[in-house]
Amino acid sequence: MLKFIRGKGQQPSAERQRLQKELFAYRKTAQHGFPHKPSALAYDPVAKLLAIGTQTGAIKVFGQPGVELYAQHTLVNNLASELNVQLLEWVYGTGRILSLTAANQLILWEPVGTTLVPIKTLPFDGKLKKVSSLCCSLNKDLVWIGTEGGNIYQFDLKSFSIREPVIYHDVVLEQVPPTYKLNPGAIESIRQLPNALNKLLIAYNRGLCVLWDLDTSAVERAYIAPGHGQSVGLHVNAKGTEFNWYHADGSYATWSIASGEPPQNVNYVPYGPDPCKSINRLYKGKRGANDIIIFSGGMPRSAYGDHNCVSVHASDGQKVCLDFTSKVIDFFVTYKEDGEAVEVLIVLLEEELCAYDLTDSKVSAVKAPYLHSVHASAVTCNYLASQVTHEVYERILRAGDEQDLDYSSIDWPITGGVLPEQDDTQAADANDIEILLTGHEDGSVKFWDCSGVLLKPIFNFKTAIIFGQEHDVDDVPADASIEQLDEGEPPFRKAGLFDPYSDDPRLAVKKIALCPKTGQLIVGGTAGQIVIADFLGDTKDNGVLRVSSMNLVSDRDGFVWKGHDQLNVRANLLEEHAAPINENGVNISGVLQVLPPASITCLALEANWGLVSAGTAHGLVLFDFKNFLPVFHRCTLNPNDMTGAGEQLSRRKSFKKSLRESFRKLRKGRSTRNNPSNVVPTTLEARPVERQIEARCTDDGMGSMVRCLLFAKTYITNVNITSPTLWSATNSSTVSVFLLHLPPAQTAATTLPPASGNATPQTPRRISAQLAKEIQLKHRAPVVGISIFDQTGCPVDQLNYGENGTPPHRVLIASEEQFKVFSLPQLKPINKYKLTANEGARIRRVHFGSFTCRVPHELLQSLNGSSPTKSSRSNEGGDGAANSSISPGELYHEMALICLTNLGDIMVLSVPELKRQLNAAAVRREDINGISSLCFTNSGEALYMMSSSELQRIALATSKVVQPTGVVEIEPLLMNEDVESTAPSNEEDDSDKEIDTNDNCAENSTGETGGDMPEPPVAKHRAKPLELNIENNSVLLSNGLSSGSSPNRANETITSSIGDITVDSVRDHLNTTTTTLCSTTTEETVGRLSVLSTQTNQSTTSVNMKDIPNINVPNLLDLASKSNTTETSTSSVVIKSVITSISHEKSNGESETLKANTKTHEESQF
Repeated sequence: MLKFIRGKGQQPSAERQRLQKELFAYRKTAQHGFPHKPSALAYDPVAKLLAIGTQTGAIKVFGQPGVELYAQHTLVNNLASELNVQLLEWVYGTGRILSLTAANQLILWEPVGTTLVPIKTLPFDGKLKKVSSLCCSLNKDLVWIGTEGGNIYQFDLKSFSIREPVIYHDVVLEQVPPTYKLNPGAIESIRQLPNALNKLLIAYNRGLCVLWDLDTSAVERAYIAPGHGQSVGLHVNAKGTEFNWYHADGSYATWSIASGEPPQNVNYVPYGPDPCKSINRLYKGKRGANDIIIFSGGMPRSAYGDHNCVSVHASDGQKVCLDFTSKVIDFFVTYKEDGEAVEVLIVLLEEELCAYDLTDSKVSAVKAPYLHSVHASAVTCNYLASQVTHEVYERILRAGDEQDLDYSSIDWPITGGVLPEQDDTQAADANDIEILLTGHEDGSVKFWDCSGVLLKPIFNFKTAIIFGQEHDVDDVPADASIEQLDEGEPPFRKAGLFDPYSDDPRLAVKKIALCPKTGQLIVGGTAGQIVIADFLGDTKDNGVLRVSSMNLVSDRDGFVWKGHDQLNVRANLLEEHAAPINENGVNISGVLQVLPPASITCLALEANWGLVSAGTAHGLVLFDFKNFLPVFHRCTLNPNDMTGAGEQLSRRKSFKKSLRESFRKLRKGRSTRNNPSNVVPTTLEARPVERQIEARCTDDGMGSMVRCLLFAKTYITNVNITSPTLWSATNSSTVSVFLLHLPPAQTAATTLPPASGNATPQTPRRISAQLAKEIQLKHRAPVVGISIFDQTGCPVDQLNYGENGTPPHRVLIASEEQFKVFSLPQLKPINKYKLTANEGARIRRVHFGSFTCRVPHELLQSLNGSSPTKSSRSNEGGDGAANSSISPGELYHEMALICLTNLGDIMVLSVPELKRQLNAAAVRREDINGISSLCFTNSGEALYMMSSSELQRIALATSKVVQPTGVVEIEPLLMNEDVESTAPSNEEDDSDKEIDTNDNCAENSTGETGGDMPEPPVAKHRAKPLELNIENNSVLLSNGLSSGSSPNRANETITSSIGDITVDSVRDHLNTTTTTLCSTTTEETVGRLSVLSTQTNQSTTSVNMKDIPNINVPNLLDLASKSNTTETSTSSVVIKSVITSISHEKSNGESETLKANTKTHEESQF
């Protein structure tokens, strides 16, 4: 007890704290998948960039694979409409983009590094000023803004203000032929003629289009569409000689700009003569000598009004109508250099992004390098396989290539942005292949390569082909008929991968296991089915599909299963002469059916032993899949209570028994009332027992559920010999250890049994198992993880086959409420960490991660001997990036325990001491799907579903950070004189810039894989508010979520374990040199300062906190004058950087854009 009390007060040493900062850092890095609720699309044909805006305020910009930029609109007046992006318009070729929100605000964004920063905002007021269309000038200086009221405003990008003259609809109407007597309505489309930049083509809502001359401010020509009602938009050809005008009645026509006369086929409705829906967008181009028209909508209203279509009509009669499963948001067409020949059609749908090769008359699909829809069928489980070998990865790739044969081989047309050159450290990191496996509702498992910024789909494994009725087989090759068109009009073709409907809910995948060394794959489903497959490819030694079943409740007579039936394997697959299932390079060797057919709750795989173990709500099974033999099963149901599997399970209830129980309760209550002397002892005795039962009551029905399984070779019988074991744990904290007896041949040569050909030699090779030990944790909380680790803290299951690690081994048992470490083989408790009792959070997931950094030799010596689980490697290792504040020394390596709680916090704990190293609020606590889907990698990263279709990547280690490194080059935006008057002197501007770039370098050097990333070119002459805004954003911005009042406030980076930066904590830090763990945030700031280096003229000075030990708060204000002079002294840099960091974190979520002349206000924060 004394040791425990004494240990409580110990704080980590200064060296340990310094090492913590080098090893652990939380940040959000990349986002994978498809944006949630997209609402706008824009393409820049000059810079070749694609942008998508969403209803939740996100903007994502994509260029060549690897160039990704994120931005997030922030709330100002707390209106949801301020986030809803309605229109996006590129300022062509500059890298800047304009967004229009539903709150009628126009925002100009500029790329800075891998984020977009809002540099100007222009609000529009009044209903008539509701913006309906935008058009950016090809000279990059103006944007024409069309409104619902029918007026067009000229918006100057340089001064960010409205410029005269306004094109009023009254003025236009005066110059239109008198036959047109309507109010023209809203501006639907504005187009600048590419061959005459002083002319605009303006389409109004009510069938009027005019050619406006900007020089003379007059209508040059008017075009009146007869009897069409509402117009929708225009498409002008590349030469500027003709335009396509399309309408709300499903018609379009090609008009000549030189003549105001209507064309011959002015009423052409492609899907007429029945009334049709509106054409929403239309492009025209050429495929060879033929004209080609691409449009969305225009479907016959009564027959096909609910179809979401994009049609491709060529003048040679070839027509395809792509029929999608989700709503078409928008689309665009890329052209070849001449601007006429079409290349690729890119369609943004509500749930996916699809691309098609327009140079091919079949309009074949193109596989995009990013924006893949993870949720084509709803995601039901995630599994992350770390450190997959190159051999296994190649096999999976080969299998996936067979599935991609139907895709077009045309090059991806969006190639904008600049990627930095890859250095050696990145090439070394490329060896760590990570594969994310997503299980889906339709029984499929998708393999995604998530080693880098791009989430690449590499293989789709379908389990549904095994199950079902025999006559369903004809339906399997449905993809083959994809090219066949229907006889009728329109010529529909099923398009897109999004398919939210599942034929059978029992097919849904619940658990997945993939062996990263051998490629063995196990898939567990909702109806107790376990599919066993591998990527070996050679089918000569595999016979017919084998099926086996194991009944968990065969010895329980009173048991009645009232849940769903098991899935049936197709009978034709089980016939003697049936061909083995070799689906696209993956070989399905068998199916194991667990009875009762309850959902699989956990899986464990040990491919080298040929064993798989699975758990359900009723118990666990162990199966030898090499010889296809059951090894043993164990029922975890309480023998007295047969309702052990929750609602789906029920026993025959006895009416007599329930009556008897009711009378007993009544009698007990009456006896207590009649005898007052008994009251006190009974309640005292009963209360703890009752509370114990009450506390477990909700979980009691599911107490038998097996929550985790683990295969490990460890010391269980004695200290000298390791034995193969299987560990299982249930919801009621019962941990069982089974000793496995493997025959020698099973470990030496796994292929011997099938090669022998007959059954006789297999008899002595049977694997057996026996219960060795059982642990019952007193608090009876569900066990969420078991891990056995060696002296260095490395988990035994992460070691290579045949390695045992350095003894002694220890076992960590993590329940929902606490971590407990036991010694092996004695199972004596060594250490524990009570999370729920201390903090009220419950543990959801645990994993061991590897953390590395470079440390100087002297720091290593002072740390040596402090803990047995830490190790250092020599200088040649090279996978941790050197930190600029430390001279490059030895490579230090540490294993740590990463844990996720039900509040969305991620903690890193040292092993076996279980001391907290890092605490970060990673996922919003309301985001239950995000928390349940999170999975960790072995290198301290994590992935979770931030929406139904998007994955967020986070890094906890400084050594492994995967984030976009590509940048978009921008043209300088020269501000006008009236804006420059508020700008500071050049000298101050330069000094600020130096801080900004060096601060970025300091952050980069803490281990980003970017290496020497070139700074993105920032505009040279710019107003001061912008400069400060960029500086703020570059310090602590994560994925474009500024720390202003963003809607995802709870989802932002928290680097501290306690709280925010306060005035007192700054004062303490600046007055004293000793630091404590409580104020990690301030340490982060000081740490950031200690690696800051500033450049003045040609001399470089490095600032370290040791050089300036005694800056207290009054000094800060005294130095204000120095910080604004041309001489950039070291102390002034420190002050500015401190202020920037603190002002970024201050106030209740109100982001400020600080102006140059408000420097004193900023300093007054102290």
